[in-house]
Order: sequence, then C-alpha cells, then structure tokens
Amino acid sequence: MTSRAGSRGVPLPGSLSGTELLLAVVLLAFAALAWLLSHSLATPGMRLGILTGARPMAPSGFEWARFGFFLLTWLVMMTAMMLPGITPFTIGMSRLLRVRRAGTGSIPALFVGYLLAWLLTGVAAYACLRAFDALAVSGSATAARSGAAVLVAAGVFQFTPLKQWCLVHCRSPMALLMRHGQRAVRSRRGALLVGCGHGAYCIGCCWALMVVLLAAGMMSLVWMAGVAAVITVEKVLPHGRQSSYAIGALLLGAGLVLLVFPELVGAVA
Repeated sequence: MTSRAGSRGVPLPGSLSGTELLLAVVLLAFAALAWLLSHSLATPGMRLGILTGARPMAPSGFEWARFGFFLLTWLVMMTAMMLPGITPFTIGMSRLLRVRRAGTGSIPALFVGYLLAWLLTGVAAYACLRAFDALAVSGSATAARSGAAVLVAAGVFQFTPLKQWCLVHCRSPMALLMRHGQRAVRSRRGALLVGCGHGAYCIGCCWALMVVLLAAGMMSLVWMAGVAAVITVEKVLPHGRQSSYAIGALLLGAGLVLLVFPELVGAVA
C-alpha cells in the first residue's frame, strides 16, 4: 500500500491528480443533478410510505407505464444516493486503468455497470412497493405494524454475517480491484462486469435499508438523505462494523416501539 492511498486502498483527497480531481467533481456533479431530478420527478404519493401515513394508490390501467416510470425514478434515486459513495472506488479504478494503459471508455462502462446492477434491483423494489400499497388498503394500524416489522427486520439484518461480509467489500474496494482489475483493463465489457460486481456487493450491504426507504417514502428527499447518510457512515467513516451495529440497534428500537404503538405513525405523518 502506498502513501498515496488510504488504509482501504482508495486514494486520499490530498493525493489526487488534476485529472482525478476533475473526475471526482464530475461524479459529484452528476449526483447533485440526480438529487434535483429526484425532487422534480417525485409525485406526492411517492414521498409517503406505510411508515409515514401513505394512502392506497388508485388503480391504474397503465401498469406498464407506471412500472417504467418507477424504474426511471429508481435509477435517478440510486444515482443520487450511491454515486458519492463510489467516487473513491471509481478514482482508484481510473488510476489502475491509466497505469495499465487501458482503452478509453472503461470508466464510463464501470459506472454504467454499477448503476445497471441497481437498476435490476428496481424490479424487486417495485414488487415490494406494490405489496406496501396493498398493506395501505388494509388500514393504518396494519400498515404501521407492517412498517414496524420492516424496521425490525432491517435492524436484525445489520447484525448478520452476510451484512458484515458485504460491508467489508464495500469498505475495501481495493480487494475487488486486485481480483478483477485485469478484466477491466482488457475491455469495456470487463469494466462493465467489474462495475456490476461492485454494485452487487453494495446491494447485498444496503438492500434492507432500501426497503426501509420504500416503507418511509422512496422519493422523499428527507428520507433519501437520511438513508444516504447511514450508508455513507457505514461505507466511509472509521469503525464501519460498530456503526452498522449501532444503526441496527436504532432500527430495532424504532420498530419495536411502533409495533406496540402503531398510532405513532399517524402522529408523525
């Protein structure tokens, strides 16, 4: 490990070249644009969930159109929430690709692969959202207790070996670089697959938090920012495992309180 990289193999801010600094600025600018688009695309119903007093959505004869719009908003939302967290990984990969004289287009392919992995999860996310819509029809108490169960399940997941295994890979992207970097160097397709691989680890780490976001209001900027902050704390700040456990304890506590007092959902909403 050189002095130009942090302990987890990602470049330190002070070690960035002018080109790498420009790449970081471009990625963060895309993230900022995605936050603005999230605000613009969000309908009032998409800012509420079963944890925030959502009402059942009216039946629509344009289900495929609704599904397509959901995937669009999901992709924009993932860009807004995840892009800042993968900026160090992308810069580290760009440095590797430059040293090994890879062809042009590998970094965009890496970025597209990462977002493609998250886009595919949008299918499961849509099914989850439809299930939450059905729960909203059942009444506020049922919906609130269901949301509380989501919080409890997400809290429990924070303590599981799978969560910690995925978190280690998310916090140490150099392991992915060392194992699969040569594939990314060989072709844009290889870079695309490496991006998908890193996205898969992030999905394994964050899927439960995303379900919490769906239950709270997927396009609410407040809830998006809260979940994005939690993900950043886990992935970037020191003591990631301890942070993960603390977040799990908070989710468990909130879920158990709402199971006993579901009327608090109405009070907060």
